Amino acid sequence: MKRFLVLAEVEMEDTQYHDLNKKGIEQTDFINSVLADHGRDRGLKIKMRCIETEYHLLDDVCKAVDTIATDKAFDELEEAMLRVNMCPSGNCEA
Repeated sequence: MKRFLVLAEVEMEDTQYHDLNKKGIEQTDFINSVLADHGRDRGLKIKMRCIETEYHLLDDVCKAVDTIATDKAFDELEEAMLRVNMCPSGNCEA
């Protein structure tokens, strides 16, 4: 199974925000539901977290994700290199 990370900034009109409040529906739950239901209808497994924020964070979060992904790739590469150095022929026995 292939994995994708989707980062999105969702904007909601004030009227819709207040209408959801009147109905007792949490806005973040509404957004999670809309996105997850749409994806599930098309056979996608979706795990997500939605938070309300007054800041435009998408660019900052994308930079952080790039850094984390790069760090993880280097860690995996380093681990693979160490395994090869401990077993130069590639056919070691414990």
